[in-house]
Amino acid sequence: MSLLEREIDIHIAVSLIREDGTKASTHGDYKKAQQTCRALETKYGLEELSSIHSSRGYDRAEKATAVRDEREMHRASLARKVRASASASGSEAEFVRRTRDTGLLVRPLYAKNTTDVVVGYSVAERPTRGERPIWFGGGTLATDLKLGALRQEWTDSPQSAAVAAGEWNAAARNRRKVITTGPEHATPGPQVWAEYTRNATALVERLRALPKDDHATWARAARDASGAFAAWSHRLEAVPGPLAATAAELSRTAQLRAPRDHGEPVPLPSIAGTAMLFMAAASMDKTAAQTALMVQLINTAFAVYEMHHEAGRMREAQRIRAVVTQQLAPFTATMPTPVLIGAGESQSVSAGVAQTAADIGRRGMAPARPGSVVPSTSERARMQQRSGPEAGPVLDR
Repeated sequence: MSLLEREIDIHIAVSLIREDGTKASTHGDYKKAQQTCRALETKYGLEELSSIHSSRGYDRAEKATAVRDEREMHRASLARKVRASASASGSEAEFVRRTRDTGLLVRPLYAKNTTDVVVGYSVAERPTRGERPIWFGGGTLATDLKLGALRQEWTDSPQSAAVAAGEWNAAARNRRKVITTGPEHATPGPQVWAEYTRNATALVERLRALPKDDHATWARAARDASGAFAAWSHRLEAVPGPLAATAAELSRTAQLRAPRDHGEPVPLPSIAGTAMLFMAAASMDKTAAQTALMVQLINTAFAVYEMHHEAGRMREAQRIRAVVTQQLAPFTATMPTPVLIGAGESQSVSAGVAQTAADIGRRGMAPARPGSVVPSTSERARMQQRSGPEAGPVLDR
């Protein structure tokens, strides 16, 4: 092995005490160091890392242990399950219950001298007998999975806080959930699938006109799409597959290096509830309703890809391109043909995902037309018609 092929650790020891005994200031050193790194990358033609987005890293020991045990790293598995649970939840209490339902251990971090004021949380995979759980704080999994960031999506009231505190306390003591008949046990009807598919379609249309430098709004859209793929992965994939990989790549765009520097996201059609639909799927069989929603989630990934491409962040764009064309496209070819028609409506969705997958491979995720943020999909699917007294468009399930 040559010197260039080896991983080299360089440790630099610096004294912060000057010769006159005063202490050197380190204020702003991290930001200055990052700026210097970006300048050096540009000067020497190195791969330029994003100054906007920042995903969590991992220790080499974590990866080595996972490879040795022939499993996914706990950090990645935990982040996906927490993201799916958060995206599917309409309240903090529901989030705690859903996270526990995925098989994770959950414990709250209380404010000092309190047992009902939760300021953070940590999660762990349930260990095998004789082993101890390995805990990760929400913020160490992803910047947008901090409890404070998650709470921005939920209604805040004294009543909801009290209910959430009860669920946190039950989780901390590994006791039964306080509420056992929450919304996570409901089975959404066909009209709910139709509603969220319309929302996803509208979202894609709005993303076409969204400025590429509106980082807060792009992060919101990527986070919701990532949560949907994470939830579907939890439902369908016994081991991490294309859905998990797509969720992981989109989650990178959902994590901003300095969220407060980017303001508030503009209102967009919400697809956060799509994670709830996938988590609540009654069976593991793929359905046409799932296909219809899948088409628009793919289009959302297209939008995120082209946003990075137009902004010159080729590293992020290429990663999304690779996961969609190499992993997600073959998966979409196995989906049934989508037909989505609401009662009394004449709306259809994009053509079958098998055609969408072929289109991905043929186009290579290049823009379908100049100036388009979201490449157009192939022609729309034909509506199926019933014969007899119930003639009319139907929703395949």
